[in-house]
Amino acid sequence: MTKYIPRIGNYLGMTIHPLIMGDTWMEGELWNTDYGQFRRRGLVRHSVTKKLVRVRADVPDTFFSIPATTAEEHGFLACLDGKLEFRPHTTQDFSPAEYRKEVRKAYK
Repeated sequence: MTKYIPRIGNYLGMTIHPLIMGDTWMEGELWNTDYGQFRRRGLVRHSVTKKLVRVRADVPDTFFSIPATTAEEHGFLACLDGKLEFRPHTTQDFSPAEYRKEVRKAYK
């Protein structure tokens, strides 16, 4: 597996540090800028397969969870035993890629 390295950046003079917990990590929340670019990435453990997966994380909706998307699933990130874990939604009918295709079709 290719090694993915979290970015360290700067937004409006504030340093963006990643959150590293064991072998999992997530980039800082400031990668989600004010104008809607959700570019925050992470490498977390999947709760079902127990493998490390790449995710795109959004702005936290509660104190306990962060909405996230892998290539195949929607879900959320949670912290369990000092490591970040991706938990997929159980009622998914289609993948995120299929959803994006449907949205693009609707706006053509």
